[in-house]
This record gives sequence, C-alpha cells and structure tokens, in this order.
Amino acid sequence: MLKNYRAQNIKEYEMLPNPYWKRINEKILFPEKVLDYNKDIIVEKNFNNVMDVDEELCFKYIKYLELDKNYGLGEKFLRFSEGFSNTGLFIDIEAGDKGNRARIDLNIDSENPILVDHNLIICRENSELDIFINYEDDKKTNGFHNGFTKIYAEKGAKLNLYRIQNYSQKIQHFDSSVIFVNEDAEVNIIDIQLGSKLKGVNYDVELKGDRSFCDIKNVYLGTDKDKMDFNYDINFLGRNAKGYVESVGALTDKAWKVFRSTENFKKGCKKSEGSAKEYVTLLNKDVKSHAIPALFCTEDDVIGDHAASAGQLDGNKMFYLMNRGLDKEAAKILVVESSFVPILEGLPEENTKKTIINLVKDRLGGD
Repeated sequence: MLKNYRAQNIKEYEMLPNPYWKRINEKILFPEKVLDYNKDIIVEKNFNNVMDVDEELCFKYIKYLELDKNYGLGEKFLRFSEGFSNTGLFIDIEAGDKGNRARIDLNIDSENPILVDHNLIICRENSELDIFINYEDDKKTNGFHNGFTKIYAEKGAKLNLYRIQNYSQKIQHFDSSVIFVNEDAEVNIIDIQLGSKLKGVNYDVELKGDRSFCDIKNVYLGTDKDKMDFNYDINFLGRNAKGYVESVGALTDKAWKVFRSTENFKKGCKKSEGSAKEYVTLLNKDVKSHAIPALFCTEDDVIGDHAASAGQLDGNKMFYLMNRGLDKEAAKILVVESSFVPILEGLPEENTKKTIINLVKDRLGGD
C-alpha cells in the first residue's frame, strides 16, 4: 500500500514541469536527489502515539493521506512531499486525551541539505494537542525544504500549532498545510517567518462542521533580496463557523512579498464569520509589497471582511522616540517590534518571545 501510494505520486510528480512562480518572478528548481534525513525530528513529547510510516500504518490511514483535490502551493510541491519525503511525523491523539505536547526540529545542515517532510496529524473527538515546530540551519549550507502537513481536528478537538522559521538566506523554504475542522473543533496557529531567501507558505482550511473555528496569526520579516509568498484559503461549510487570518510584517532592503487570502462562504454556512487582515511596514522605498484579498459568498446571513495596509514608518512615532534619545535605526526597530508584539503575546513561552524579538533586532541590524 505504501509503495503504491508513493509510486503513484512519484509518477505524477515526474510528469509535472518545474513551476515558474509568476507572482514573485522566480523559477523553482526541485532537487534531483533527496538525501535521507537521519535525525529524529521529534525532540520532545509527552505522549506515545507518534508513529513511523510502515505498510500497516499507511493502510490504516490512507483515507487521511489521500486528498480529493490539490491543496497547498501547487501540485508539484504536493507530489514531491508525498512521493519523496525523507522525514515526517504521524500523530494520532486518542479521543478525550488532553495535555499532549510535542516539539519538532526541522533542521538543515551539511549532512542533510535537502529536507522533505510529509506529516499527518489527527486529533480525535474532544482531544487536545500543542505542537511547536522550529526551522533552523547551520548558516553555512545551501539547502532546500518542502513540507506538507495534513491536519484533522475531529468533533470538539483543540489543536494549537506554533511554527518558528529562522532559516538563513542560504535556504529555500516551502511549506503547505491543509486543515479539516469538524463540529465544535478549534485550531489556533501562530506562524513566525523570519528567514530563508525564498519562501512560500500556504494554508488551506476547510471549516466543515457547525461551530468549527480556525485562527491563523502570522508574523514575517523580509530583508536583503528575500522573496516570499503567503496564501490563506478558508472555506466556510458548517453553520456558525469562524475563520480568521491576521498577518503583520516588515520589509526592508529589496525584499518582495505577496499576501493572498480567500474567504469562501459556501451554501449552508449560515451565521458564519470570517476576516483576513494584513499590515506591513515598508522600511525602504525599494521593497515590493502586494496584497490580493478575495471574498466569495453563496450564502446569506454571514459576515466577511478583509483589509490590507502597507505604509512607511509612522512619522509621529519616530519623532516621539528620537526626541527621547533613540537614534533613527533604534527607533525604527522599536516601531517594528511593537507591531509584532500583539501576535507574539499569543506564544505560551516567554523565552520564545524574547528570542524572536532578538532575532528581529539582529536581522534589522540592531544591537
């Protein structure tokens, strides 16, 4: 079963051309050789139901692994993860099991410059799970990461997912997630994107059940000649479903960013509510920032809105800070930091918040 599943995806992958990413004017070249990733990516857990991929597992979970349409950054990325993955995690939280926690390190180094992960996470009825995923590298190796994560939150389940990507500019980073949220289930995501020279991040959310809920918060920073593409698609299917996206970022040097969001209120989702908002601070006149929000609706009695704001540093804030002894660079960093803090406050660990603030200061040239 597993061999057939992978073989079919490899066959479909090889038939697809390498994509040309029009939005950011970049051709994506996939690695020809995928090295085995020989590290245990799970560095901390307090539960036992994290499983290796084998024939029995694949047979049991094939209905979760096989999707009915092409989600993510594109079919080429999807087939690459499904056919050539050299690492990944399978988590199945039992019904009613709470207090589960796992920490994952998806690190790239000279021995493992190519990292392709394929992940399946299932939270059964009324279960709870917190996952922390860190992305780091040795700062010396040219590397490539492509990940695909499939998440199922069953009735009444709650999942909190925290991602912190701090790859160097030697790394290309692509990550896709598809999330199915059922009745009374809740998914909360905080996604911090600070590094990599080229990155594509995609979330597809299917709010299938009544009173299903998903909240995605994103912080990003673009420096040098970084190129980044963020895409969020939320389909509202159940009644009283709630889906929110909030993205806050800063761009400097010649960074290039595209933010896309789609809210799709489908027939039958009465009383549902959604919003997608992005706020970006432009620190240099040479940056490029594009926001492409969209809203579709085939149901009445719903609430949907979107907003996008891009602007230079607030002159009044800069004047206030500089009149209190800060130089221009220090004032600029403080303004950016303050825009990130409301989202960072949602992180459960104080040390993590402090680390991220220090990384932002470092990347912006602060002390």
